Amino acid sequence: MTAEGTPVSETILIYVAGNPDAYPIEYYDEQTQSYQGVIPQLLSRFSSASGYEVVYYQPGERDARAHLGNNNQVDLLSGYLEGEYVPSSVASIPLFSAHTDGETQTYCIHLTRAAPAQLLSDLQAFSQAVPQEEISGILIDTAAARTGGLSPGMAGTLLVAAVLLAFGVSLVIRRYRKRLSQALAAAQSDPVTGVGNLTYLDEQYRRQIIPRNRILYHLVYFFVDTDHLRRISDSQETDDFLRYCAAMLTEYLEPGDILARVSDHGFAMFRMKEDAAQVYAWAATVVGKMQSYPQLYSKPFEISASAGIYSLKAREGPLPDLIFTASQGAFSAARENMDYVICTPEMQQQLAQEKFLQASIEQAFARREFKLYIQFYVDAMTGEIVGGEALSRWNHPQQGVLMPGVFVPLMERERLISRLDYYCLEESCAFLQRLVEYGIDAFFISCNFSRETFSAPDFSSRAKDIMERYRFPRELLIFEITESASVQRVVQIRQNIIALRQYGIRVALDDFGEGLTSFYDLHKYPIDGIKLDKGLIDYTLTPSGAAILKAMVQVGHELNMTILAEGVESQQQARALQEIRCDVIQGFYFYHPLPDWEAEQKILAQFASRDHSAEEQTKNHP
Repeated sequence: MTAEGTPVSETILIYVAGNPDAYPIEYYDEQTQSYQGVIPQLLSRFSSASGYEVVYYQPGERDARAHLGNNNQVDLLSGYLEGEYVPSSVASIPLFSAHTDGETQTYCIHLTRAAPAQLLSDLQAFSQAVPQEEISGILIDTAAARTGGLSPGMAGTLLVAAVLLAFGVSLVIRRYRKRLSQALAAAQSDPVTGVGNLTYLDEQYRRQIIPRNRILYHLVYFFVDTDHLRRISDSQETDDFLRYCAAMLTEYLEPGDILARVSDHGFAMFRMKEDAAQVYAWAATVVGKMQSYPQLYSKPFEISASAGIYSLKAREGPLPDLIFTASQGAFSAARENMDYVICTPEMQQQLAQEKFLQASIEQAFARREFKLYIQFYVDAMTGEIVGGEALSRWNHPQQGVLMPGVFVPLMERERLISRLDYYCLEESCAFLQRLVEYGIDAFFISCNFSRETFSAPDFSSRAKDIMERYRFPRELLIFEITESASVQRVVQIRQNIIALRQYGIRVALDDFGEGLTSFYDLHKYPIDGIKLDKGLIDYTLTPSGAAILKAMVQVGHELNMTILAEGVESQQQARALQEIRCDVIQGFYFYHPLPDWEAEQKILAQFASRDHSAEEQTKNHP
């Protein structure tokens, strides 16, 4: 029912911007984190007596009434004295008068352009129906609540005395509120930078960002590569840079914006701007300032920084999902060497799939959904199968067979790639043992390992533990080091290579010739073979490409290395590699990757045919 008794079919939500510092008329109470005083109590009674639900918007110690009113984010602006200029007001309603400091002051509430048309008349009817004696009682109750309670004899004290008492104790109470506020701020602050943390961001997000204003906000996630910075400098230098970032971002804060450091390498900022282009330009400026830190302070290193920008929709999921989306945009920008990436619906769809796959990984390992595929190597001169590369496919129960490009980057981000590496090694060992049991001991398998796996101190021992469970000649395994991560732990990698070679395993460099790193590896590590990168093979038929490949093959042979070539897709490429005496070739021109069971059948058929031919030759030439 309305104040006039008119039935209302549904509740109408009304947002109020309050005066945080007009005690006891209206004030923000830090302990309850809500508005208290005469006006909040009157509006609460109005809610109970009408079809409106009145809610204070963005409660806090900062007076945001002017900002919220100008942006039409609230319906009511309260806690103003009669006669105060309120630019966003379209109507004013006097609520009550109070006698303070020898004067009678009238407090008003203002309606903004966002207010429903019926609200003005309903509020006027309500305010006229509230007697002054009831206002006096609320004032006395407010003073009693702030001073720990009044004795029964004080109940009849004059209204002026109640107001004076309230103001008399306000200094003590404000000191208490300040201490409480400091304690709460410490719990919601990042200890390194002083800006808010994830807890702070979550609270402010729930308070400030509501359906009415959500589409005005953009979430910008700034990624800074602190892992790299700590490796090339130290923790103190990294903390100084993070404080620089926080101070610089704080300077950009405008009313309605929210800033927090949400991870070791990420700041998140809700930016309220209707013009998305302005947000994009601003994000690029911020990233540029982050990257210019070494020049500003004469530091001998570079900074990797990027941003992911997500524009909020009218309906959104929980805050962690929003941060995940924006952060993945920032990571994508870092990989592509871009200042920022805008999180499009297509990217969101891809991220949703990744989240779904991420939740399935543990079950996939338990159910052994990762399947071994083999792509054959052939002898460059004869074309016969001599070995194969171990590859992984995810046989997902809902999404079918997934290629490595779908799940390997996800596993690398989730630090699960080593688990997949060891899983694939075990499957390869089992495959080789089955071949040996069939009498085939001349087929080798190469296994890829990420740098993260290969550089681990326990890599050689863990690999040996797996191989010890299977029976096959150890030289049938070739371990490939991939270029999926930067060069780290050179000494440890070298130690692992030496330990594996002593055990009988051969080691090869994958993607050789892709960059200068490959030549550095060739110099540093004791290697048995190199696998020429597909990018080089694509230029096989050009004079310069053929000359470069020929030189690489010659150097490799002089170092007693086996030369493998990948990505061969035509007969012309295969012939060119034969002419420069490449040892082993792999590519779609010969074979596509096959499931292990199908690869096993082909191997058995070839070796059976070879044995049969050998028998025939023995009969014909005894």
